Amino acid sequence: MHLIVTRFAVPRDDAATAGRHRDPRWLEERLDLFRRFFVPSVGPLGVPAVLLCGSEAAEFVAGRVADLPWARVEVQDRWRGGWTGGPERIVTRMDSDDALHRRWFEAVERAPADARVLITREFLRYDPERRRLHRYRRREPSPLAAFRGGLNPYEVDHKHLDRHHPVQEVRGAWLLQVAHGGNLSNRRPSWWRFDRRVSTARLAEFGLREP
Repeated sequence: MHLIVTRFAVPRDDAATAGRHRDPRWLEERLDLFRRFFVPSVGPLGVPAVLLCGSEAAEFVAGRVADLPWARVEVQDRWRGGWTGGPERIVTRMDSDDALHRRWFEAVERAPADARVLITREFLRYDPERRRLHRYRRREPSPLAAFRGGLNPYEVDHKHLDRHHPVQEVRGAWLLQVAHGGNLSNRRPSWWRFDRRVSTARLAEFGLREP
């Protein structure tokens, strides 16, 4: 059984940003991105989603997503956290401002049965302001990963998963990362990421319409 989990509004390890999760303005921005990209992508997939929130933000967020029967809020007050999906679940972790390819779960199920952590190194980056879509590849695992056997999806940072677990790469661009504000995907990529423009028609693969 599949499940999606996302760190929606969890206190960060960095003291300078630890309280950001309870800032109403930040939460409204997060909810807007969530509604624009995560919801139309994940909602039709028929898979439940868990939104991890600090105790100071959980009630507010739960009220704002109450119309989504497939989403629920759970309290987590530590950035690394102790949340696991249980031994019978396959848990996909992703960011709440991104979108997921409609065939991701099929790709995960085709992976070797003994692979406990399934990663990707490729993704598409969408810049909604410029209406441009590019394909990237990175050396380290992307923010999208699937976990089998009750592993904690937030025990380590996504960039370091392959240092802590034997990983199986699921080839293909299964994640749509959205460029906005000051997030990392707005920065100019290194040359080896092969920033190649692709048609925005591919947004449909992630449940999104062309601009």
